[in-house]
Amino acid sequence: MSGTESLKDFDRLREAFQHRFEGLSPHLQRIARYALEDPNRFALQTVADAAHDAEVQPSTLIRFAKTFGFSGFSEMQQVFRLRLIEGATSFRDRIHEHRGRLEAAAEEDPVAILHGFADASSFALDHLKEDIDGEKLREAVRMLDGASSIYVIGQRRAFPVAAYLAYGLVRLEYRCHLLDSVGGMLPQQVSVIGTDDLFVAVSFAEYAKPVVDAVTDAHIRNVPVLAITDSIASPLARNSSICFVVRDAEVHRFRPLAAPIVLAQSLTIALGYCRDARLGHGES
Repeated sequence: MSGTESLKDFDRLREAFQHRFEGLSPHLQRIARYALEDPNRFALQTVADAAHDAEVQPSTLIRFAKTFGFSGFSEMQQVFRLRLIEGATSFRDRIHEHRGRLEAAAEEDPVAILHGFADASSFALDHLKEDIDGEKLREAVRMLDGASSIYVIGQRRAFPVAAYLAYGLVRLEYRCHLLDSVGGMLPQQVSVIGTDDLFVAVSFAEYAKPVVDAVTDAHIRNVPVLAITDSIASPLARNSSICFVVRDAEVHRFRPLAAPIVLAQSLTIALGYCRDARLGHGES
């Protein structure tokens, strides 16, 4: 991007961090991760304190700011400070405040739990609409439509998302395989995925090691990987062709799945329209 005018808005700057994360050096990735995980703290720190907490040299923070077109650390930090002045409470802070009220009410009123999950899901869906890049979504649909076969994996909390996506793909009559660990054969299942296929992986913290290992293996073999995860620092993000980062929040030690399910539904429905349009033009 030329100049910093478009990055003086925090949301645009956050998107720039996410979009360019994979191309940054490990030290610059560490700064991006630190700044996005605790933007309030980052907004108020001196360059020395921020460098200490991010485990980099102060000069690296200055280099990071210049990478995004700022004259130095102070100019970039001003974007984070403006966010605080305008009262734009972070997603995590909003959920933390909401969770405190919920836990107090739930002891006497179980319906408060329902309201809590519904509200947390609503917050997550609002951020999903803000975070998902339209061109990236279109490219993901093209990758799904053009794949010879689609292999989908997700374990633990991510399994419902993976299972729903596989269900939708099969209903659309795409050649789709939902991978599992039955019989300890997951490495062998992954080994048959070719470069003309697509590997779709879903994983959230704490990231399931078999899924992380499978994605790493696919990446090494130049298999296209479409990832759905919860952080730009996720091991899936580092080894994917396209990565969707979905923010959510914990409620009673559980995290609602509304946002990743909506993303899976959107991919499936958009893919159906894409296929219909292709077939309508007489393509095979």
